Amino acid sequence: MVYIKRIELRGFKTFSRKVTLKLGRGLTVITGPNGSGKSNILDALRF
Repeated sequence: MVYIKRIELRGFKTFSRKVTLKLGRGLTVITGPNGSGKSNILDALRF
């Protein structure tokens, strides 16, 4: 089975500085207020 261990973003939409998101196996839930960049994480994966 293939899974994503981490996502590193820098200079992509709302992520101007380097951000590293470490993901575990199984279900990952991303929560936060409006405009915090939740959708941008998914956009980065599709890019």
